[in-house]
Amino acid sequence: MIEAGQADLLLLSWLGVDLLNRGERAYRLLGCEVTFHGPPPGPGDTARYEIHVDGHAEHDGVLLFFFHYDCTVNGERRLSVRDGRAGFFTPAELAASGGVRWSPADSPPGEELPQDPPHVRCPAASFTAAQVRSLAQGRPAACFGRGWEATAAHIRTPRIDEGRLLLLHEVTAFDPSGGPWGRGYLRAETPVSPGDWFFAGHFKNDPCMPGTLMLQGGLQAMAFYLTAMGFTVERDGWRFEPVGEAPFTADCRGQATPGSGRIVYEVFVRGVSAGPEPALYAEVLGSVDGVKAFHGRNVALRLVPDWPLSQWRHTGGPAVEGGGIAVPREERGEPRPVAEADGFSFGRDSLLACAWGRPSEAFGPPYAVFDGTRKVARLPGPPYHFMSRVTSVTGRKGGMREGSEVVAEYDVPADAWYFREGDGRTMPCAVLLEVALQPCGWLASYVGSALTTATDLRFRNLDGSGTVPGEVTPGTGTVRTRARLTRVSRVGDMIIEAFDVACTADGAPLLAVSTVFGYFPSSSFADQPGLPVSAADRARLDEPCAYEADLTARRDPGQPGPMLRMLDRVTGYWPEGGRAGRGRLRAEKEVDPGAWFFRSHFFQDPVQPGSLGIEAMCQLLRHHLRESGLTAGIAFPRFVTTPPGTELSWTYRGQVTPASRRVRIEMEILEAEGTPEGAFALAEATLWNDDTCIYRVRGLGMRVVPGTADGTP
Repeated sequence: MIEAGQADLLLLSWLGVDLLNRGERAYRLLGCEVTFHGPPPGPGDTARYEIHVDGHAEHDGVLLFFFHYDCTVNGERRLSVRDGRAGFFTPAELAASGGVRWSPADSPPGEELPQDPPHVRCPAASFTAAQVRSLAQGRPAACFGRGWEATAAHIRTPRIDEGRLLLLHEVTAFDPSGGPWGRGYLRAETPVSPGDWFFAGHFKNDPCMPGTLMLQGGLQAMAFYLTAMGFTVERDGWRFEPVGEAPFTADCRGQATPGSGRIVYEVFVRGVSAGPEPALYAEVLGSVDGVKAFHGRNVALRLVPDWPLSQWRHTGGPAVEGGGIAVPREERGEPRPVAEADGFSFGRDSLLACAWGRPSEAFGPPYAVFDGTRKVARLPGPPYHFMSRVTSVTGRKGGMREGSEVVAEYDVPADAWYFREGDGRTMPCAVLLEVALQPCGWLASYVGSALTTATDLRFRNLDGSGTVPGEVTPGTGTVRTRARLTRVSRVGDMIIEAFDVACTADGAPLLAVSTVFGYFPSSSFADQPGLPVSAADRARLDEPCAYEADLTARRDPGQPGPMLRMLDRVTGYWPEGGRAGRGRLRAEKEVDPGAWFFRSHFFQDPVQPGSLGIEAMCQLLRHHLRESGLTAGIAFPRFVTTPPGTELSWTYRGQVTPASRRVRIEMEILEAEGTPEGAFALAEATLWNDDTCIYRVRGLGMRVVPGTADGTP
């Protein structure tokens, strides 16, 4: 894609205008009217310009010409430029420019534009260069502070350009009710250096900053303003773009050269719309060392829905497992058969779209209703995504029929992160539960649960029970999960669905559970009471205890790595406590809004997976087995969660979100025994989100068996 000024110069050369013999005159764009008709092109797109000269004139040696052009991307018109004006000027004429003749008093805004208040009020009135860079790097909470904590869980937060294209250095004024019209004002400043990258290519022997970059700097200032108004906090994955079919004019009457000192961008707000697609309407002024060099009149910028998967198809995406955003590896070996319905295939691409992409790419045209501003239930994304393909599905798509069934496969990588973060020998119980439960979420979407209402619904696991007769090791290969929808009931916008699930590997049973999920409107989560508890239960949360153990200080054999560690410390241990007199423990973890699992589970609806709450309980039970001495004498002890003969059951009545502060676990040991040949413990536990009890787990069993020196199962 070529920049507008380059297109103009190419056209003049083709017409025979002698550019090299204009004396000491330099080409400069004077102005134009710009209209965007669609999103900008991406990598691999083909942009085509059709440029037309509308006329030319010469006055006192100054060549002026007038033009218009259109830009199409892959045959679709995306940009129109009309009333284009440019000329050739001497250095003296450029130096004598009085700048753009505009002031806010010349064009006070009318009452036709909305004046919506901020979504989150930002107390800051200015922002340092480090804070501006934080926003460009996708860390708005580091820029704006309190009120933006939820953005730490964003998978790909809306942001301004970074690197060489970051054209703002610092924001020296921000006031949502400021400016000459009292509708809002922002001022950003950027120093100019002779070494700035754009001088080397624009132009040869005549270095100056492209006017298009000055416009880009103004758009970045507008994007910063919208972000400071809090409109990106609940819009993970969205992006900024000029409002389509909204013409604006750009006037240029000055220049930034290697000898310039500072560019000041000012945003004079005409109107603000809170949505559903937030938009900012403004006048943008760019001044170079006090000269008004650029004026964008009636510029409009908005936030529009987008999807991380769509963006990462162009960029390749980050691949940092520990950071919680890992683009999954390509499928290895021969392609496996996948299920189809209505000509739509449910392979790897479809499943990733169900997590991170456009909903219609996950389930076909019926889900296009969610391709805009509406939200829909999602699968977890990597590294907590455990479906490789759907191999068969029965029941009509969108049919909401009991008896619908899916068979899904998960290819277990021998070097998966959870082996490394766990004991290196077996898949953690939390991951195996997810392997079983994620096909339930997929089937609930396939049968069209979210399509039955105009209200956006969230999907949550409510309870379940089952047994775990087998283990998954690095050599397992593929786990096959069969999930059957056994019951559907509905009250208003709330939908309750029950499933029977079985996981196998090479025909051997690994897990069998019955579980219940629910779809709920967002209003259902406003004031959740949690599970009923007694006053004594609540008092135990703060019961004094001299025992405390820091679980973050080191990693002993059998303890999880930092990514899988779900407890920070044990805050209480009573070896003879509890109803059975076998022991009672209490532990806690501070909630990090940027924790990897929030970015994986789920896009635009971050919650800690319930399975990781159970994992926290397993870790506390392992701690008891070690501290109680039950593992003494067992060579190379290996911990096996939920051994055969025990039934695990769970009940969830709440959620841990980025807004939570602390998770606490209360556990009672019901049975325990140990010999040199092995040990066993059975417990039940509750999980508290701050001061609310939200999980209860029964039948949590663990046995300890002798292992091997090399760590093999």
